[in-house]
Amino acid sequence: FLLSKENVCLAKEEVLALTNPKRFELFDNLLILETNKKNLHYRLAYTKKTYRFLFNSKQRDLIRSISDFPWQSIYRKDFCVRIHNNPFFQEKDIASYIWTSVKNPRVNLTNPSTLIEFFFTKQRCICGVLLHTLKHNFERRKPHLRPGLHPTSLHPKLARCLVNLLGVQRGTIIDPFCGSGGILIEAGLIGLKPVGYDIEQDMLNMAKANLDHYKIKDYKLMRRDATKIATRISYLVTDLPYGLNTKKQDLKKLYSSFLKNLEKILVKRAVVVFPNFINYKSLLKEICLKIRAEFTYYIHKSLSKRIVVLEPKWKSLP
Repeated sequence: FLLSKENVCLAKEEVLALTNPKRFELFDNLLILETNKKNLHYRLAYTKKTYRFLFNSKQRDLIRSISDFPWQSIYRKDFCVRIHNNPFFQEKDIASYIWTSVKNPRVNLTNPSTLIEFFFTKQRCICGVLLHTLKHNFERRKPHLRPGLHPTSLHPKLARCLVNLLGVQRGTIIDPFCGSGGILIEAGLIGLKPVGYDIEQDMLNMAKANLDHYKIKDYKLMRRDATKIATRISYLVTDLPYGLNTKKQDLKKLYSSFLKNLEKILVKRAVVVFPNFINYKSLLKEICLKIRAEFTYYIHKSLSKRIVVLEPKWKSLP
């Protein structure tokens, strides 16, 4: 997985949440792991490309590794070689070894069926064949382009990542502060069943307009107080409401009430986003939820988000 450098830690955790590998290795922004999960390119937000791993070699042994690899097993129709971060090896020289190893070799520099890429780190070289280049329409779904506009809505790319951090493959996710529905849209677009709660009917009306606009089906919207949810929830994801003009004490009271209730109802995993001016660790200190992961995401000079992945302390995911 070639991760976006926007936030490598967040991008890595997004992949790990969906694959749950036994082990993995990270070289700069290249993540290597074994998985049988399919269609990850359809879901991932902060991954740029996915590859089939071919081999990992010390730089001094690279020519031997290239010569020994069975290129015919991965060759389709034509090929191209690309090298990243190394001025000493030439693409045409490496391609010549592959050329002699396959039947009826053809080079295609513009749109190859077999794109073989070599990534160099300080001591090693990782080789892979391209599977997918990830292309999404996140920019077309930015908040100001929706029929129901709310100024604090998350960028769709981040909203998609938050959903993926849950690690859920299918089923229902709940956003108890759904606002205009940005997180619900991304959940619906990847085949999950989005359920949104909000205490304000105007927000629910906007969420409905937005979900219908993007042709999301099988969603539910309900007017509920997020601090008084009584039903058990397996997967919850939310960007907590905030206002720069709202008193911190009022926000702390709301967040504390929500987290105390979340402790009672959470079954598997929650992703909760706090504004940076709130000390979320102090709020979680006396609550029986464990922090699985946490990240900082920069929004602008006066605001960053603290993304926190939570699980019940009494139960861990397999």
